[in-house]
Amino acid sequence: MKNFKRFLIVVICIAICGIVAFSLITIETKDVVQSAPPLVPEKKDAAIEIPVDTFYNNITQLIGGNDTLLSYNKKWDANKIKTYTKNVNSKTKRIEGNRLMPLMEWNKLNLERNNIADSSFAFYPFSGGDFIHLNWLYPNADEYLLVAREAVGSVPNLLNKNTDYVTGYLNDIDYVLRDIYSKSYFITKNMSADTKVDTQVNGMLPVILWAVARTNHEVLSLTYKQIDENGVAVDADSSVKKPSAVEISIRHKTSNKIKKVTYLSCDISDYGFNLKPSNLTFLTNKIPSNCNSFIKSASYLLHYNSFQKIREFILNKSKFLVQDDTGIPFKYFNSETWTGELFGTYVLPVKDFSENLFQNDLLSAYKSEKYKGSLTFSLGYHWGGQNRQNQMVFIKH
Repeated sequence: MKNFKRFLIVVICIAICGIVAFSLITIETKDVVQSAPPLVPEKKDAAIEIPVDTFYNNITQLIGGNDTLLSYNKKWDANKIKTYTKNVNSKTKRIEGNRLMPLMEWNKLNLERNNIADSSFAFYPFSGGDFIHLNWLYPNADEYLLVAREAVGSVPNLLNKNTDYVTGYLNDIDYVLRDIYSKSYFITKNMSADTKVDTQVNGMLPVILWAVARTNHEVLSLTYKQIDENGVAVDADSSVKKPSAVEISIRHKTSNKIKKVTYLSCDISDYGFNLKPSNLTFLTNKIPSNCNSFIKSASYLLHYNSFQKIREFILNKSKFLVQDDTGIPFKYFNSETWTGELFGTYVLPVKDFSENLFQNDLLSAYKSEKYKGSLTFSLGYHWGGQNRQNQMVFIKH
């Protein structure tokens, strides 16, 4: 009996201790929740559970100047990394304030006024690696496709490199981006020299990843692609030195929205499509017929008969198109199909291009009811000042 009583007392003591311990844990947990709210919404989204691609995301954040997100190689000179980060943040903050934010607000009104879905597929021909302007123009798009002649390229495993290599590569990234920072577009001859001779940056992928980081995204996956003879994007074999495309799945850090970014490297002239018709097949199947498109600083190539196929393609596929005068000539937008809204000031092309490219019918339209007002940002070849810039919005009926 004595043993039983002792046993009973022990059991009761254990139970009491358990209750007290549970209460203390509950109180402590409540305190933590109250002082540090969860970083994700209480309603779980399956997309949030998808992990990032550690390798590509770390490289992306490093290139983008988000060094506080990484555990760096301890052999690196942290001061050099911090200097790069400070430089990138300063330059990006400047163009966000005087160009990107006004561009986004301007186009948000355009989309709302014309009842256009801002989540539609976004298409950007003659883009180079300029994802940053496309994203700010259409920040809520589900999918983006950029196409240009420049190579896809690759990114080295910077996390295994020494300080000199890493800081040299980051400085090369900054150098390649100089025209985006100062003028809003890549100069073709500079880009060719930069990615083939003058720097370690060997294509558009590194600058696209820079823009992914600067637009507050993280990388979930990255896959190199080849366009096969049937116009289908298939995973590129590891032996392929120059893949024809890259597909990147990204997630916005604040909204948790998952998006897809594809960059296709190909010649979109009539000659290029005739030489490799599978690229046109791929674009035809990939891009829906109600996409939101963007053309800027396109060297007036769409004015020439040698780019007739891509010109007709853009007109057929686009529901909403933002462009400057280097895009599709005004004469191709018939009033039965399109409504045009004109902004800014229309002047002669810059001296690098022929005055014969000046469109008298567009000048007349700028003097009509189609003119909707001035611009509050500079975007395109007339980068010396916003008072000489033009932007046009075309909406398909």
